[in-house]
Amino acid sequence: MSLSLSEIRAFNATLKCGNFSRAAVELDVSQPAITAQIRKLEARFDQPLLERFSTGVRPTDFGQRLHRITSQYDDLDGAIRSLAQPCENQGRYQLRIATSSPQVFMPLIAGFSRRYPEATLTINSSTTDDCQSLVLNREADIGLFPMPDDEPGITRLSFHTHRLEAIIPEDHPLSTLEQVSVHQLIEYPLVFRKKGCCTQGLVDKVFASANLQPSVQVCMDARSDMCEAVAHGLGIGFALSNDIRPDGDYRMVPIVEAVDNVEEHMVWLKARTEYPGIRDFIQLAMEMRCTTLPATRIDTTPLRKSNLS
Repeated sequence: MSLSLSEIRAFNATLKCGNFSRAAVELDVSQPAITAQIRKLEARFDQPLLERFSTGVRPTDFGQRLHRITSQYDDLDGAIRSLAQPCENQGRYQLRIATSSPQVFMPLIAGFSRRYPEATLTINSSTTDDCQSLVLNREADIGLFPMPDDEPGITRLSFHTHRLEAIIPEDHPLSTLEQVSVHQLIEYPLVFRKKGCCTQGLVDKVFASANLQPSVQVCMDARSDMCEAVAHGLGIGFALSNDIRPDGDYRMVPIVEAVDNVEEHMVWLKARTEYPGIRDFIQLAMEMRCTTLPATRIDTTPLRKSNLS
């Protein structure tokens, strides 16, 4: 089977824009031309790729599977344009960033904004699992979150390390300790985060390693809300040491059993390394990480394509 690039572009643009008319504007062609290309593509597979509604379209299950493959053509187009026209729109990037650790990565984001003041940055703050899905589905250009395991097609760059700590109210009996054990923590009310959050996964692991099953009455979606809950005496919370700002209402206390460092990564699709803006963000991250990673982990090798594969 030989698919034409026109069919693939029409299909991808339709899914990106949500309907045929906006896809036609995106590709600077007529709406009938888009419709014709989609029909040709559906005829090749002898099944529908899109569900049609009065307000737009959405992919069928088969259409979603096809799009995961054809979206790589968009990456190729972007990389070729970047090489062929390196000065076009230089610095006027539009980057979508997904992060589960805004406190850690805000200096990097701010540094990029200062270096490229004409860039437009859309920042989505979510759980680690959600951030990874956004990168894999090409709904985010760059992910900034802990990614402990390799994933096919994804490149990750270590940027920062820190450890799990307890957030304890300032007037709590445990707040004066230099470190605290989970055997002590379980005696008090606890505030947890929702599943899919890297921090909560670490908390679950630490209690399980001590054969403890904590009973939790308060569960919060956002890290900032959890800090508010702690400050108002609802319980003891948890965070990685550099994920929240210091506050007079609570103290961050290391946990005896939490001995492993957590690496924060910059994450992107390998196929999009040469995409406009992404490579410059990678370069800045490599420059800045020298000030955030321990000396034994610093890689000062100049940025080359081999470093990013």
